[in-house]
Amino acid sequence: MCASLHTTALTALTLIASSALATATEVRVLTVGSTQVAAKAIAADFEKQTRNKVTFTIRPPFDIDKELAEKTFDAIILSVPAMDIHDKAGSLAPRSRVALARVGVGVVVKEGAPLPDVSTPEKLKAAVLAARSLTYGNPAIPNTSGAIAGDALAKLGILDEVQGKTHHAALTSGGELVAKGEVEMGFFNLSEIPKGVTVAGPLPGPLQGYTSYEAAVLSKGSMDKACAAFVKYLASAPAAAHWEAAKLEPATTYMPTRASR
Repeated sequence: MCASLHTTALTALTLIASSALATATEVRVLTVGSTQVAAKAIAADFEKQTRNKVTFTIRPPFDIDKELAEKTFDAIILSVPAMDIHDKAGSLAPRSRVALARVGVGVVVKEGAPLPDVSTPEKLKAAVLAARSLTYGNPAIPNTSGAIAGDALAKLGILDEVQGKTHHAALTSGGELVAKGEVEMGFFNLSEIPKGVTVAGPLPGPLQGYTSYEAAVLSKGSMDKACAAFVKYLASAPAAAHWEAAKLEPATTYMPTRASR
């Protein structure tokens, strides 16, 4: 069922107010790294307005299921395809899902290196072909920077041509390769650019793709009102500035309404 942004914001504030009247609660959140900067800033605001505490466990997407199997959390932040899987498995509290934000992919090179022009598909194609080596994440994982980068190269018609000089690596190791100059060009989410690299630019419009994130209350968590309050607050109007500051596009800018499922 769709709810207007105004209704969602009011609901979030109502939940925050009611949770503040209760005994202080710890909200345990499991999230992927792409959202952590914004989520922590939003949590700080939430904590100031309530007596509740938000704690985060940050894990890469491929470690989320293992973490859920070993520990108990109250809320989760994941990309949409992964959230769909957990929803179908019954891991989420009914109608607790909310859209948060999305992030596109940027092209990066070593800090201090000449910046290639990647402003159009044609110029990006030329830059990629000229680069001695490339890196991006596993393209087999949907709705990730690796999949988006792979799709962009396929649309340019050069995916097979550059396969021999491409290193598929996770963010940390891929970022180090570019920062050390061992790989010339990388493709990473704009919200988690590694140290030692510089963004040449985002993927040009026709080639850009987005990883979209949602939050939800977990069915095996505490189910305290504070958990629902925090999830709603992550998607509220006051939270939008934090998503933007972290280089993510808040759902308020690309969705006419916010879904709560």
